[in-house]
Amino acid sequence: MFGALFLKEWREKALVFFFGLGILVIFFLAHLLFPEKKDLLEWLTYAVLLLFFPFLALILASGGFETEYRDGVWAYLFSRPVKKAVLWLAKYLSLLSMLLALWLIFLAVWSVVPALNEFAGGTRILLGFRIETGFPFWSLLQSVFCLTVAFSLAVLHEKQFNILFLSLILGLGLTAAVWLALNSGLGAHLAWTAPATAVTAFLVSQVLIALAFAAASILTFVRSDFSQVRKKTLSFVRWGVPFLFGALGLTAAWAILAPGPAERYISFLYSSGGDPYYMTQRGIFKYSATADRVRWLVKTNRANYFLSSAAAGKIAYGVFDVRSKTDVTEELWVMSADGKDRRRLLPAAGKGSTWPAGMSLADLLISPDGTKIMILAQRSAKVTPGERSPLWVVNADGTGLENLPGDPALLGAKIEMRAYVYLVAWVQAGGGVLIAQRFPAPANTYRLWVYDLKNQTARLLLDNALQASWFSPVSPRGERLAIKYQKTAGKPWVLALLDLKTLGTTDITGGDERVWSGASWDKTGDQLAYLIRRAQPGGPGAYALAVYSLTAGKTVSERTMTTKESDALLLWPAWTADGAKLLVLDRTGNRLKVLRPDLSEEKTIAFPAPVRLPAGLQTAGDHVLIEDGETDTLWRLDLRTGSWKKIL
Repeated sequence: MFGALFLKEWREKALVFFFGLGILVIFFLAHLLFPEKKDLLEWLTYAVLLLFFPFLALILASGGFETEYRDGVWAYLFSRPVKKAVLWLAKYLSLLSMLLALWLIFLAVWSVVPALNEFAGGTRILLGFRIETGFPFWSLLQSVFCLTVAFSLAVLHEKQFNILFLSLILGLGLTAAVWLALNSGLGAHLAWTAPATAVTAFLVSQVLIALAFAAASILTFVRSDFSQVRKKTLSFVRWGVPFLFGALGLTAAWAILAPGPAERYISFLYSSGGDPYYMTQRGIFKYSATADRVRWLVKTNRANYFLSSAAAGKIAYGVFDVRSKTDVTEELWVMSADGKDRRRLLPAAGKGSTWPAGMSLADLLISPDGTKIMILAQRSAKVTPGERSPLWVVNADGTGLENLPGDPALLGAKIEMRAYVYLVAWVQAGGGVLIAQRFPAPANTYRLWVYDLKNQTARLLLDNALQASWFSPVSPRGERLAIKYQKTAGKPWVLALLDLKTLGTTDITGGDERVWSGASWDKTGDQLAYLIRRAQPGGPGAYALAVYSLTAGKTVSERTMTTKESDALLLWPAWTADGAKLLVLDRTGNRLKVLRPDLSEEKTIAFPAPVRLPAGLQTAGDHVLIEDGETDTLWRLDLRTGSWKKIL
């Protein structure tokens, strides 16, 4: 009987299944027929993962009992010599198998078609977050969640559209509520202070909420009178509400009591005297190449690696002071690069401080001479009358805290103008600060502003421009900033050098290539390594590594590295201390490439077996430091001997 019911659901839902299969075939054909349309394929991929699979699950499950309602065969169904709970389970598993069959087809094609693998499983930027290589299980979980919720509610009403709409509201509403709770004081701001724990708690809540709906549906199916919709609905509510509260309670208990994943991270801060400095969840340390050891400068419980800046032998950084689950304060500290003279700047001690209570930090930037710190405070989601400008400046000794007037065009006087803003670099002589601005609409709209500290005014410097690298975009002497910008909207990006004294630009590329990845200065600031994508007639683009010489005023060497976009994302170069060699991570070959000045390959060095996701390439003397992005550990390579050592 179980098998008969299972196959019956397949026959009745075959049209929906083949409709979903047709959509996947069209999607696969798009990848095969238009491999050069990268933007189109990227949008299609995320449309399938974010919309197609969850909504197909809703459509399948919301009609789980459509036949029984349409043909009035409840009595016939219940008269079968099998328990009602088994009937429910047979129909549910049949629909689940249809969804998983489509996922298996997707997985099979994903594993053999490089173009699809690149978009669905490659390293991407999604909603501002870095998504690492791997199968998109987050979409699979969400589609199974939607299927369970919709099928659980399908016993209540004969109209499939009503069930689909209710499932969408309840399912996504509860999902959003849990995530918002994890971002709030009620959830101890876990999404900010302990992101790994927050993500795991969120996944646990998805499973528990789905089980709560399923349990309420089974009990309603087994014990309710199906002759009256009102009684059936009340029965579902009577069972569902306690189960739902229990699911949310267990999620909260898990987040509080269960040992969550260890919060580990390593973030490169800056390099001084040949020694690189890093910030971790435990504090700030530097690696001494001569002593071949780590020296901790300061240890903290909850350092905020998003907030750190260093210059002129001083380091400014942010720390979370968690007094309770509802009392989290963000503090700004400054110290010397040797770990001495550590002091808290904000919130300022004593009375008379102009810093608003409870204000959080969004970004900070210390001046080249180490005397001032520019601060970008966290802005409220809504514009309020009399709201202060988020721009602040304070002396490194804690004096002179000042709220700078903001420009509405830069900081957004209207809610829709509240662009994402971050601090980029100080203009030489400390007379101003470059501020980048990104608008949510139209998509990918960037602007680069300069804020004059003397006149306290902002002016637009470049339209549609942004820094070319998140890692050390300013040259070592603080003279130039590598940027990408578009001379005309919609045209290819140009790589250029922005003079931080005159604010003039020198183009490196001509605009016929696409500037792809990050830029890396040598230790003297005389050479710049960068990655670009060059179009190839009749084939995929080629991603090339090139070196620009300030002395020669041109690109002096170039080498094609890969034709795969996902591989190009990982090719972050770094110079040796003497500038004579260029190092490049090669994740696909699980090795480090050592290149000569003309970019010919000198040798390759394999990564140690424990390193699973090499990243964050830095040099210190004859040593190379590699971060393992999966375990957040730090490894040292001695270029003279080729030996590896785990140092953190």
